[in-house]
Amino acid sequence: MSTLTSSIVNIALPVMSRAMSVPTSQITWVASSYLIVTCMFLLPFGKMGDLFGKARVFKIGTIIFTIASLLCGFNLGFFWILSMRAIQALGASMTLSTNAGIITETFTKEQRGLALGSFGSVVALGSIAGPGLGGLILTYLPWNYIFWVNVPVGLIAIILGQIVLPKAKNKSEGKVDTLGMLVLILTAGSLFMGLILGQQLGFMSLIFLSLMIMTIILLFGFIYLEKRAPNPVINFHLFNNVDFSLSLLATILVYGINFVVNIIEPIYLEQNRLISTDLAGLILISFPIIQIIVSPFAGWLSDKFGSHFIAAISLAMLIISQAGLATVNHTTSLGILCVWLGFVGLGNGLFQAPTNVLVMNSVTKDQLGIASGLLGFSRNTGMTIGAIFANILLFSGISMNLGHSTIDYPVAQPSAFIFGMRFTFWITAAVLLGLFIAQLTVNFRRKNA
Repeated sequence: MSTLTSSIVNIALPVMSRAMSVPTSQITWVASSYLIVTCMFLLPFGKMGDLFGKARVFKIGTIIFTIASLLCGFNLGFFWILSMRAIQALGASMTLSTNAGIITETFTKEQRGLALGSFGSVVALGSIAGPGLGGLILTYLPWNYIFWVNVPVGLIAIILGQIVLPKAKNKSEGKVDTLGMLVLILTAGSLFMGLILGQQLGFMSLIFLSLMIMTIILLFGFIYLEKRAPNPVINFHLFNNVDFSLSLLATILVYGINFVVNIIEPIYLEQNRLISTDLAGLILISFPIIQIIVSPFAGWLSDKFGSHFIAAISLAMLIISQAGLATVNHTTSLGILCVWLGFVGLGNGLFQAPTNVLVMNSVTKDQLGIASGLLGFSRNTGMTIGAIFANILLFSGISMNLGHSTIDYPVAQPSAFIFGMRFTFWITAAVLLGLFIAQLTVNFRRKNA
């Protein structure tokens, strides 16, 4: 539900804009506010899960999310729905920051790959099911039902949670680092608000630059406070573990590159190849479906052959996918394009389980909540940065080919778009190659230590 509601809302924004008599530039904040608030609270609630019990935080989050989903469906004005979306995101952040920790505690090390791989499938399913389910709902029902669809599922989850999840005991040891949590919330809020406004207003705008400066100041302030706190929100010694740090970096980069593919390929299919929207949708939905199928199998492989080995293979598959997409032009057959997109899905499916296992196995039991929160934060950071760099790289390439700066699709010179698209995918392939080399280097040093 948490990932579904991120993607399902986007398709309903034009309908909601008309129903509320709100301009398009404002209605997009219904989607953006959910992302910002979720990212602001992922890490604090991960820490709260470690202190007071992950199951307890998860259960409360499910209740908040379900109630807010019900209230989001009432058309009481633009500011009402923004407020309810913020509360909905608060509940979502409580579940997203604890779910991987609960799974890790529940399963043995020999079973975690399959468990976390299955979890990755559900996350992917929520993301890809949103547009299709949203379109189906809007065909027959008012827009309110895109939120109300969460309610019956939420009620079932609340009941099952009471029956299945363990009774949480108060685990609190020491004082909660309230000031550290507040500064962390403000840091994440400033970062994501800046990134979103930067896309809308430009990355040289005063608002964007001010928010980035504020983010840096807050980040340094947070580090200063945490190094002196008796019970810090984030123990920075966690990042001394190479598996932990490299896996989080890999999560940011891979999710970012996925968003690059998600943004550029629809433009290529619909504007360059003039393919109908429904056929383009069928082509683009193929690689997430492969990811959903492969993820649990990758978890089993990770349990059997080791997470480092499967993670390296996943990066190799993703490098092939990006290099393949970098060879595509306006005459490439759709079959060949689907092969390269299939490698995207295969690489992603193989990536999720071993990476999650490497992160969660790198921390002690009392740090599972914050590790789970950092995984969720890395995913959202990657998606946001990917959306930004997709446009920056694409239009930089187009501008180089045209010989002048542009931010529009070059209708008169479609070959310039092909150049920009190829330029972008060669860059993403190079980034993944650097990550792959880093992974191999770490594995080599570990074996020879």
